[in-house]
Amino acid sequence: MTLQTDHDRSKPHRRPDDAPQSGSGIILPAVGLATLTAIVIWLVNSPSQVPQARPPAGPTTAARPGQQSSPAGVSAAGSLSAVQADPLPSWNDGPTKQAILDFVATVTQQGSNTFVPVPERVAVFDHDGTLVCEKPIVHGMFLLEQVRKRAERQPELADEEPFATLLTGDIDFIRRLGKKYLLDVTFTTLSGVTEEKLEAETQKFLATAKHPVFDVPFADVTYQPMQELLALLRSHDFSIWICSGSGAHFMRPAAEAWYGISPDHVIASQAVMEMREIDDGSAVDGSPNRRLDMVVMPQLHVLNDEERKPVSIAEHIGRRPIFAAGNVGSTGDIEMLRWSQSGSRPNLQLLVLHDDAEREMAYEEASNDSLEAAQKYGWNVVRMATDWKQVFSQSLEKKVAVPVTPSAPSEAPAAAAAMPPPVHWETEFAAFEQADSEQPPTPGGVIFLGSSNIRLWNTLAEDFAGLNPLNRGVGGSLLSELAAAAPRLVTATRPAAVVVSAGGNDIAAGATAADVRDVFVRLVENLRQDLPDVRIVFLAISPSFQRWEQRDRQQAANDAVREYVASQDENSGLLYINDSAALLGPDGQPAVECFLDDRLHPSTIGNSRRAAIIRPALEDWLQ
Repeated sequence: MTLQTDHDRSKPHRRPDDAPQSGSGIILPAVGLATLTAIVIWLVNSPSQVPQARPPAGPTTAARPGQQSSPAGVSAAGSLSAVQADPLPSWNDGPTKQAILDFVATVTQQGSNTFVPVPERVAVFDHDGTLVCEKPIVHGMFLLEQVRKRAERQPELADEEPFATLLTGDIDFIRRLGKKYLLDVTFTTLSGVTEEKLEAETQKFLATAKHPVFDVPFADVTYQPMQELLALLRSHDFSIWICSGSGAHFMRPAAEAWYGISPDHVIASQAVMEMREIDDGSAVDGSPNRRLDMVVMPQLHVLNDEERKPVSIAEHIGRRPIFAAGNVGSTGDIEMLRWSQSGSRPNLQLLVLHDDAEREMAYEEASNDSLEAAQKYGWNVVRMATDWKQVFSQSLEKKVAVPVTPSAPSEAPAAAAAMPPPVHWETEFAAFEQADSEQPPTPGGVIFLGSSNIRLWNTLAEDFAGLNPLNRGVGGSLLSELAAAAPRLVTATRPAAVVVSAGGNDIAAGATAADVRDVFVRLVENLRQDLPDVRIVFLAISPSFQRWEQRDRQQAANDAVREYVASQDENSGLLYINDSAALLGPDGQPAVECFLDDRLHPSTIGNSRRAAIIRPALEDWLQ
């Protein structure tokens, strides 16, 4: 049986440019961070096969729209060699290196019809995977460090994803969910920190942190051939910009330290900022003057990725770049390279292919879109294995092996999510068992089994008075963990019904809709081994500000469970209730008054509205 209001059937309209909101009072558990072990797990779970579909063996060097060949009678390589014997010594001779040299000579040849004035010599580079090894993403490592430090300052137990998982060192699920989720978590973690302090923390991290696989400072895993390319362009009066999806507060110090690129030439993702007056004791002689600081807010302002990159470049530079470089690993650089290519001036685009498992890493995109775009538009593909004599400034040995997974990238998240997770909540489970033993609950009641949205439902007894409700919420728990522990949490209470409200944390950790459905089926089977007649309700995974970007995946999981319940016999004793409408406003978006300050958990108002939907359905069903 399924219950769903008309309002629920129409999905809320997504606002792509709106960042999910979050409260600033984040409390984190004090748990040690086993960074090295975690990152090894992360790398193991990451796709590591070389793409099968490849662009043509050599880059397209013929003239194409917006790109002209060198002037007649002028040898590009010859003109550069007159200045320096080999400006790219870490590059193997071949079509890719020649294309770069030809391009630089073409646009700097005085008096030619392809000459580009200095102000228009703009070059933009993606960062992660283009200038530096992105396994792992350095900004992600910095986030782990900041989460650990904040947990040390605020040891209060929160048990909330994604922080509980981050503190175990397992950040694979963040990688699978993508940059926006990573940045949302970053800015939530760093909320309230001043801009200057954050950049100081970045500089400290850059000076001390080491790559977990190569065991060297992160500066040493920048790509030597790209460092030489930066120097070549700089020597020919190009203005060089980094255009990255990582956070601006991290990228500005990193770009200056690693590449000599000043902070004002960094374009990156940004948090909402707020200017605040700080009383730090610096005012003199009773002066009313106070220090003004820019403070990070817990909301994403700009996600600088994919189609946003050209927009950000136009806003910051005001010119179309004639040179652009990205990499194969995500589809985030395609639009930037296409926009560069669409200009009327001679231009060049590079796409770095990670196909060197021995010296660096070898991995692919699930969609293969970047390589297909390179083939379609004639971009120059930099094959790390054959185009580069050396990858880093020195030969590096991997201290930790990175095994090759046989799974295709599209299969990897589902496979990882399908693995049974460890049970983290033994203390909580044991406490419930002890309470049931010391004071057995009255049989025939309704057990509310779930994660923190149940644990924090403080008015449960009032909202379901007369139904003998019992709260069995375990904050931060996964549905898969509750399925395994359900007999321990429920059997002794001998309830008439069990209301299950979980699955959101599973989706946040990378579970698929099918995973959630299968785990619910397992929970039903586990409960009915000892309670064959117990009735079981599945409450749809609820929307929230904090996880709004996961809403489509949440709804897919809800649909999968609903379809399973509907497929069972009408006397199956299973019920599906969708109470999501209780937490949404007239515009189909989460209603502010229905959530706590963390913008994730329902407030008393939100729970009251949920109860108004759930209670009548339960009473009618249990008659």
